Amino acid sequence: MWISILIKKKRKMEKTRSVIVKSYGGYDSLSIEPFDLPPLNGNIEVKVEYGGLNFADIYTRRGLVAAKELPFVLGIECTGVITAIGEDVKDTGFEVGQKVICYDYHGGMYRDTVRLNPNSCFILPDFIDTKLGAAIFVNYLTAYISLLNLGNLRENESVLVLSCTGGVGSAAVQIARTVEGVHIVGTGSLLKEEHAIKNGVDTFLCNDTFLEDVQEYKFDVILSNESGPTFTFLQSLLRPLGRIILIGANNAVTNMNEVDTPPIEESPTVDHDNVPLLSLLINNRVVSGLHLGILLATDPEKIEHTLDVIFSMIEDKQISPLIHSVWKMSEFVEATKLLEERKNVGKVLISMLE
Repeated sequence: MWISILIKKKRKMEKTRSVIVKSYGGYDSLSIEPFDLPPLNGNIEVKVEYGGLNFADIYTRRGLVAAKELPFVLGIECTGVITAIGEDVKDTGFEVGQKVICYDYHGGMYRDTVRLNPNSCFILPDFIDTKLGAAIFVNYLTAYISLLNLGNLRENESVLVLSCTGGVGSAAVQIARTVEGVHIVGTGSLLKEEHAIKNGVDTFLCNDTFLEDVQEYKFDVILSNESGPTFTFLQSLLRPLGRIILIGANNAVTNMNEVDTPPIEESPTVDHDNVPLLSLLINNRVVSGLHLGILLATDPEKIEHTLDVIFSMIEDKQISPLIHSVWKMSEFVEATKLLEERKNVGKVLISMLE
């Protein structure tokens, strides 16, 4: 009996092609190779078609967020088709063959096949394909909740959107455009001005002269992906009862391949000194922040409802997600460089259909 137990073979672990982080650092820390799949029990299996690149991937690769056990699979969002459902997954409404968005801020999405908790899957409507769907979740949920929920953007107000031609920035401009009479000011590189105006920006401020040019403006709402001293300066641009929402710390990514930056939670780029409390009281300002992954964990109904609203806005042609480019998984490093160097206008996607 004991001998039979000892010689019993273990079930071979299934693997799938994945984008792997093998060490914290630059591009040479990345590898594309087969990596273990979790068991199907309790999970939904999805054949991935597209992954959506985000600055969160850069933070994670460089070790700027909470450390994870190495190696691990990169990527927080993807789209694909359900190919299997664990036997113990009941009453979820999911079926084999459905198109879905998958999201998990812990990562694991950049691979040919994913197996994940049903709470991380969202059914795509028929009028949205998986390519377009990969440009929606992080960008448009971030923009919508930041501007309309936290920012309470109202008719005839003014809004400043930093990096207005990036993934979230482009989405934020479109969301703001749906509020009547709103004046949208956006920032970016001079080469992107035409794209910004075409997407709905009323006034474009070039990054090179932003600090001087913006002095003549005051805003009701500011959407910031910059922290540190820049975030403190932006607060001074708020009108009384103005609202600023922090959605990232992109200025933590300066040297594109440098690895000695401290974790974001330990970095001076994110510090209480950047939000002077007395200044908030005296100037009647509101400072807030958004972490999409934690909001999903704590209030999934809010995420599901907002995603349905965004789907309806797309169907009614109120908004139209912008896709900058689509890259093969084998071109992942080149795609990441493009994002890190802020050369994109809209979303950068990775295709797993090669």
